[in-house]
Amino acid sequence: MTQGHTMAPGRFKHFKTEVLGDGILLAGFDYSGKPVNVLNVESMAEWQEIVQLADQSDAIKSVVLVSLKEGNFCAGADLEQMHDAQRRHSFHEMEQLVITTHRLFDAIERSQKPFVAAVEGVCVGGGCELALACHARIATTHPRTSFALPEVKLGILPGFGGTQRLPRLIGLPAALDMITTGRTIFPRQALRMGLIDGMAASIPSGTRTLEDVRKEVLVQAAIAQAHSLCRAPLRLRPLRTSQRILTTPVIRTLLCRYAGRQVLKRVRRFYSAPLRAIEAIERGMRVRILEGSLNIEKPLLMDLMAGPISAQLVGLFLAGEKLKRNVATIPTVTTRIGVLGAGLMGSQIAGQLTEKGYAVVLRDVSSDILAKAIGGIHAAQTAQLRKRIILPSDLRYRMMRIAPTTHIKDVGTASLTIEAVSETLDIKRAVLAEFESEARPDAIFATNTSSYTLADIAAKAVHPERCVGLHFFNPVAKMQLVEVVRAPFTSDRALAQACGLAKRLGKFPLVVNDGPGFLVNRILSRYLAEAMILVGEGVAIRRIDAVAKDFGMAVDSGHPMGPLELLDLIGLRVAWHVLGSLAVLGSRIESRDALLQALLPKGAAPATFWESGRVNPKTAEIIARYRRTFPSGAEPSSDDVIHRRLLLPMVDEAVRCLHDHIVEEAWQVDFALIHGIGFPAFRGGLLTWARETMTPGSITQTLESLAAQYGKRFEPCAGLSNGGW
Repeated sequence: MTQGHTMAPGRFKHFKTEVLGDGILLAGFDYSGKPVNVLNVESMAEWQEIVQLADQSDAIKSVVLVSLKEGNFCAGADLEQMHDAQRRHSFHEMEQLVITTHRLFDAIERSQKPFVAAVEGVCVGGGCELALACHARIATTHPRTSFALPEVKLGILPGFGGTQRLPRLIGLPAALDMITTGRTIFPRQALRMGLIDGMAASIPSGTRTLEDVRKEVLVQAAIAQAHSLCRAPLRLRPLRTSQRILTTPVIRTLLCRYAGRQVLKRVRRFYSAPLRAIEAIERGMRVRILEGSLNIEKPLLMDLMAGPISAQLVGLFLAGEKLKRNVATIPTVTTRIGVLGAGLMGSQIAGQLTEKGYAVVLRDVSSDILAKAIGGIHAAQTAQLRKRIILPSDLRYRMMRIAPTTHIKDVGTASLTIEAVSETLDIKRAVLAEFESEARPDAIFATNTSSYTLADIAAKAVHPERCVGLHFFNPVAKMQLVEVVRAPFTSDRALAQACGLAKRLGKFPLVVNDGPGFLVNRILSRYLAEAMILVGEGVAIRRIDAVAKDFGMAVDSGHPMGPLELLDLIGLRVAWHVLGSLAVLGSRIESRDALLQALLPKGAAPATFWESGRVNPKTAEIIARYRRTFPSGAEPSSDDVIHRRLLLPMVDEAVRCLHDHIVEEAWQVDFALIHGIGFPAFRGGLLTWARETMTPGSITQTLESLAAQYGKRFEPCAGLSNGGW
């Protein structure tokens, strides 16, 4: 490649540009002042100027867009700017940005000079729509490279032409699925479905300057693609034959109706954004892209953006970013992690670690349990292989990074070890003692306990300052929250190491102070225990779960779930253990112990409330026998009373957690329960919902009324009526 020249140094604040000797304009996106590239008024004005310059200059034959941010191509629209507009209920600036972007992307698409996106790292939302407007897309195999249009998760729809361009590029069925679910697509999947035109090996240059990145394999491949397009007349990418058939009006209508039914099955009518996206796609396929973008997509977007659901969801997203940004971490070169216990949680944690490139020493006293764990990890990785997310070589390397062992000394070289053995206090203390006898002097011990306090486990530790909690939630791969538990004796270094590991696993590390049940399980226990009491009173299983699902519990997972379904997922034996450990909280943690014991037969698997989508008849018979032995004098509850009995004790317990300084701010409670137990995100979180639908005084009065009728467990805490939470 011949040497080029940089265009007007300092001319752009958010882009670095250089015209190479062969007429390629290399535009490096590097948004100033943010860790990721975003599309807002400032950056789009500069991109508009670059596009106009390319079209007007005879010296420029093509444009290659690359990111100078490591691991991020473009994160899409500036959500802080959007959330500010939502708080002010002033959307003029956002609407003008949308209009400007539509016209700019149309100019790119119609340009006689090819635009090629060289994608490495996260390419989502408006960033993905920017790439869609280009004439070709080349992506790397970098682990962080991914594509998504996740706007429906923010209560809106793709608003920069995504609903119009994506169906024309990859076909209607794939586009409907990608847009209505917001799911992430990885490079090999993207290549197969036609979202990208080629892949290049990921060999980063190390530094992110134009001079360095233009030597990368990715940029070289994008430049070659640009030259190829220059030699041929530009035209819209032709649809494959199967896609032409599927985009006939009749089949298009049938496909959109089917997609709508799938949305309703997944999220009911709690979220309108996926349905509005389907509407934008179906109507937009009848007109030109620019017309569909401005006249169909934009009005639907602006209406959704002005709604309360989007404001809640965008606020929660920004809270997650704040959480990751604010936790203290320390740089580390740790590549070797120990995991003690190869059961359900230990094996899942080990699998997640190896996916992120860690060498894992997985230790269990049972070779049979180890063998089962390795088989489970292999099965999970094979599923990714079948979906073409990873290559066979990735599968081999991941499995090679796991070293199963029955010897505690083999974890001695790990700088951090996660304990996930059975929930028995004596066993956990014994494992900690073994760890301390073999571990290096600076090694961190992180317990994944869900029922004991960190102080209980480390009571006999030689070095308690090295002990911290890392409480993962099941299933580990899907649940984004990790409670990082700090006891008074936990060192800042141990806390920072644990937070850093959680972040590198892609989790939200919420720092909580030590206490029974920490934050999430302590609040959840009130919900689950009350559900068991309702069962014991004779309220139908289906009815209890229906009340919770009608409220929206777990709807964001795509599988609405009531408390009894959740108990099936957790397992009654685990639930029994957790509820027992929380008895220290007093009379408000009650359950039907005799009923639980009946559902936990000795020497047999625990009973389940549901079986293959139906109420389990065996469990129903056990409950009937219990009712005959322990008749309840309680009157049958109305759905409204069931609703209050399930949810208001959680509000009470959340306020108690704030008063006990488990966490300091109400938004942390809301965030934790949305990501930890599936509290509906569109309601903003438990305490936000309570504040917006009731007054502190009315909540207190309702709980007092419930206490008078059903028992002391409903007595509200003193600080509830004062508000301020």
